[in-house]
Amino acid sequence: MSESDLKSIKAGEDLVRFYQGGEARLVQAKLASAEDYFSKALKAFRKVLDDTGTALCLLKLGRVLELLGEYDKALEVYKESRALYTRLSDHLGIARSKAFLGNMAWAKGDYASARTLLEEAQNYFKEAGDVPCQAWMNDMIGNLLLAEGRDQEAESCYHTAFAMAREMGESPEGVAWNKYHLAAIKLFRRDYGSARDGFLNAFKIFTEMKDVLGQVATLIHLGEIACEEKDFSTAEKYIVKSIKMVIPTQCKPLLADALTGLARLLKAKGEDRKAIGVLMFALSHPTCRQQTKDRMVSLSESLEANFSKQEIESGFSWAKDFTIEEMASSWLKAVSSKPKTKKKILK
Repeated sequence: MSESDLKSIKAGEDLVRFYQGGEARLVQAKLASAEDYFSKALKAFRKVLDDTGTALCLLKLGRVLELLGEYDKALEVYKESRALYTRLSDHLGIARSKAFLGNMAWAKGDYASARTLLEEAQNYFKEAGDVPCQAWMNDMIGNLLLAEGRDQEAESCYHTAFAMAREMGESPEGVAWNKYHLAAIKLFRRDYGSARDGFLNAFKIFTEMKDVLGQVATLIHLGEIACEEKDFSTAEKYIVKSIKMVIPTQCKPLLADALTGLARLLKAKGEDRKAIGVLMFALSHPTCRQQTKDRMVSLSESLEANFSKQEIESGFSWAKDFTIEEMASSWLKAVSSKPKTKKKILK
């Protein structure tokens, strides 16, 4: 056997090990480790000149980078994947690349581009008869519509997505996200009781699945609802748990969301000076998604009305010396120094 054959076999072994390792770590929300594994898998795919595998691995790596809040890097990786799929004339791959690019545009607030990309992807999935991908697109389009305040259309998309997914067989993941999305609709409509029940049901399933990011996203909303209902003790417990869970994942977009929840709680408790510092920090962080910024407009305006421009700048200046993880961790330390209560909200 030649030296080149030996190298190919070694590359193939590395490919499987690194790619599967990346998949496993992505599911476990070990994002930094997943990035490392997918990067190594990408080198192995390129080494054996597997363009299809390279394009797929680029999509996986892009998703991890997106979750880490590395938006510019993720965008470049997604574009590279689309270019490679285009060269391969792989229309399904092109559609998937467009779907991920559309999700990136949604996160960054370019809703017009997001709509175009998601609809282009959806049209191809329809032509190809790919029901799971059609369901996926309906969920993503629903997220976009809700971000635009079009809740009736968003709800219709979520129902359609779940109906399509059930055609392929009901899964815990599909049920959990359907409950989450419909609860988000209820929250948008300020139906707090129904929203709380929906999120609690989703949280239970995410917990059983060990879906850390799903649990964190749900806890943040449960904290928001508890704040609206003036149950500040419960709100704090939800927010504390969300921050404790998200910090190890290094998912900065969700951590920014958790900090906006913290700012809402601080404002509700009358700690306006702390609230505006935390809120301005979270909203100005490059990983904060546009939908989060839009939802915080009224809170931001309410806080800013209580301070002069100079006071706001002064209150924000100290926060800029922290990383987003340090900001969250310092608050957790402050909370942990408080007297413990026996009441438990979540196990």
